[in-house]
Amino acid sequence: MYLPSHIHTPHSPARLSPDRVVDLGRLLIGLTVVALGVLYLLDGAGTLDAGEAVHDWWPALFVAAGVFTLLEQPPAVVRGTILTAGGTIGLLFTTDVLHDDAWSYIWPSLLIAAGLLIVARWGGHTIPAGTHTDDVVRSTAVFGGPKIVSTARSLRGGWLTAIFGGITLDLRGAQPAPEGASINATAAFGGIDILVPKGWRISLRTTPIFGGAEDKTDHSVAPAEDAPVLHVDAVCLFGGVDVKHEK
Repeated sequence: MYLPSHIHTPHSPARLSPDRVVDLGRLLIGLTVVALGVLYLLDGAGTLDAGEAVHDWWPALFVAAGVFTLLEQPPAVVRGTILTAGGTIGLLFTTDVLHDDAWSYIWPSLLIAAGLLIVARWGGHTIPAGTHTDDVVRSTAVFGGPKIVSTARSLRGGWLTAIFGGITLDLRGAQPAPEGASINATAAFGGIDILVPKGWRISLRTTPIFGGAEDKTDHSVAPAEDAPVLHVDAVCLFGGVDVKHEK
């Protein structure tokens, strides 16, 4: 679920029991349509003004989307929290509980919260001390777009940071260490592409703050039991991290 300009409602099925799966995204859409129908039915009966009700309460849709996202299995905690908090703040404004002057306090508070969330993830994956430099990749792109090609025979991992820029890390000629490799990728108003060969096992952990990370590798065939493992720890602030086979 990406933010902000095209916010998607939750679409991953939530497993409530071993033998039952509920599509919360479909449930949310259905309930929204029912609610609109009820509003306009009451409007036709002269009970309320449907247009005014929609104007005042439309942020409740994002609150519901956030709650449903938190109910997914596994829950998307960051996205769910952002949607719920954003919808709640919007609802307070549209219902006149808060007024425009409150925004001067809210947006700095949101910046502080985003910064603390990033700081909480500063460690990411660690790489053993004494690792050979050829087995570690490091790159920082600021208003630039470097391409890094690694042919390491025992890749341990690395650190990638893109700020208003982009990085392409090509690992298609590399081989992870037996215990796997770990990449910490941070994209702030930028993007990072990690290219891997087919057959690798990808483990992706992400903190999306108005951004997102995605594993775009081929999942049509399950990796072998002894497949190379790449762990990616992504923090995305108005940016994106993609793991894929081709540029």
